[in-house]
Amino acid sequence: MSSVKTVPTYKKFIHEGIIRYSLHELLERITEKAGFHGVDISSTPVRDVITVYVERPGIVIGRGGRASKRIGEMIKETLGIANPYIQARKVEEPFLSARIVASYIARRIAKGERHKRVAFSALRRVMMAGAKGVEIRLSGKFGSQRAREERFRAGVIYRCGQSQVEKVDYAVKHVLMPQGVIGVRVRIVRPDVESPDSIVIKEEKIEEIRQRVKEEKEKLIESEIMEVEVPEEISEEVELVSSEDASQESEEEQVVKSEEVSEDAVQES
Repeated sequence: MSSVKTVPTYKKFIHEGIIRYSLHELLERITEKAGFHGVDISSTPVRDVITVYVERPGIVIGRGGRASKRIGEMIKETLGIANPYIQARKVEEPFLSARIVASYIARRIAKGERHKRVAFSALRRVMMAGAKGVEIRLSGKFGSQRAREERFRAGVIYRCGQSQVEKVDYAVKHVLMPQGVIGVRVRIVRPDVESPDSIVIKEEKIEEIRQRVKEEKEKLIESEIMEVEVPEEISEEVELVSSEDASQESEEEQVVKSEEVSEDAVQES
């Protein structure tokens, strides 16, 4: 009897990972001019749908879908995917993708533009797109025989820990120039990332507290003021003082009346 060999599960995962990486590398090379961002694969019983996220999807699709068909045939021959179907999706905000920004910088440097001008232009456009932070590193020979690295930063950048893994989009690109290779490294913190030290004010909770304080004030106003019992000694002293004040007021009134009567008599005489 012939025994059927079963492929271990870990080998299946490794094989799928190799295919995904090879597909990512192949499409990045083919769709470089279109502004490659990423690729997603979804398998169906009929075909394997490959979604390519690019800055300009028209270059990937081509006139009448010829470019996408040519890319599908290339993937079929190179990677052995039986029935690939290529579809292109446009990236909503290209300058929030580290890969697109790195490709943009590499293309302009390869055309002969000054690296500082290109880096500051990309930095400004990334921050205008709403990013919380961006860092661009260029390393290589810039007009001299000695290689150096230049950094361009804006905003907040996470450099270590889990925040650096989850919240930072990172990409590397290389440019072959006559004087040597120039490396481009880009880090971008997207606008939807919440920093661990950010303070969020909940307007609903503030409104609840205001309403509660208002109700308590109304209750205090409506409630009757409790009478305080005054000791007998203090009450007697208060009565004596009030009686003395009343007698003084009556004497003052009599003096005023007598002065008025005397003035009247003087006027008549």
